[in-house]
Amino acid sequence: MAERYYVSEPLCSGDLVLDESETHHFAHVRRGKVGDSIELFDGFGGTATAEVTKLKRRHVTVQVSEVVKHEKPDGPELILATAVPKGDRFRWLIEKATELGVSRLIPLLTERSVVDPRQHKLDKLRQTVIAACKQCGRDYLMEIDEPTSWDAFLENTEGNASARYLLHPGGDTQIQQSGSTTTQLIFAIGPEGGFTDEEVNIAKDREFQILSAGNTILRTETAAIYAAALAQVATSIR
Repeated sequence: MAERYYVSEPLCSGDLVLDESETHHFAHVRRGKVGDSIELFDGFGGTATAEVTKLKRRHVTVQVSEVVKHEKPDGPELILATAVPKGDRFRWLIEKATELGVSRLIPLLTERSVVDPRQHKLDKLRQTVIAACKQCGRDYLMEIDEPTSWDAFLENTEGNASARYLLHPGGDTQIQQSGSTTTQLIFAIGPEGGFTDEEVNIAKDREFQILSAGNTILRTETAAIYAAALAQVATSIR
């Protein structure tokens, strides 16, 4: 399989110039050459095989052959709303969520948050998504929303055709199956200190199912990946 390179605009046949980052990777990291075949993806479902026709220090020109448009996977959209863990753990979380098919990630600011999600630059986080898509073969980029407060998140998710879950100690051990008309699976993950009782009670009032993640206390990033994997299983047996 040819190595994948990302283009930020929808793909079409013809000549195309790779951006500076992808040019650097092809020319200086991979030591590519004219005549090499590479695979392109645009993050909107478009993929294509391309041949390198020109190689300059700062840009690479490729000839794009037939573009293939891939449909989004069947089933409900998976949305992960999570408090932000410390240090590089958030980048790890984003990488793994991308690999596990999360459609959209919402950084949450909750009562006990220890990291303000606004300190992370979205452009850098999106680069992590792109790198993960290259590695795992995903054709659609995972979206990352602007950071949002707990109250705003609850308000924005109310009234849509979604199944909503919150991970919290003492919750149910079995996930309630979503109906055939459900368009979204939404999982909420708290910070290191967990959600407050008030936050949990408000979520219950908004028809969130409170789910347990087992007998041990999970880190935020571990709980997020647990939720993504749980959603994959729930979707597969609908």
